[in-house]
Amino acid sequence: MTTSRVPALFSVMFDDIRQQLLLVVLFLAVVMSSLTVIYVAHAHRLITTERDNLLSDRDNLDIEWRHLQIEQNALTEHSRVERIAEQRLDMVRPEGKQEVLVPWQ
Repeated sequence: MTTSRVPALFSVMFDDIRQQLLLVVLFLAVVMSSLTVIYVAHAHRLITTERDNLLSDRDNLDIEWRHLQIEQNALTEHSRVERIAEQRLDMVRPEGKQEVLVPWQ
């Protein structure tokens, strides 16, 4: 039985890794750093999209609120209230003789 002159592959790889340990650690640090950058960029995109959706919802609610303000002003106009009181409730404005002042105490 003759011994092989070629060293075992695993022992050569292990020796190289042991000798270049600093390079291996730096390589792993670079890989981890790049994966972290990818994750943070993706999270930032998701948050930015959510923020844009919320701003759009806020703008829509603001427009709806303005429309409701206009509608409320139109519904509470004095002339409209007076017209509805006359037409639906048969109310009329009292004359000066019919008005009664109630004393305040």
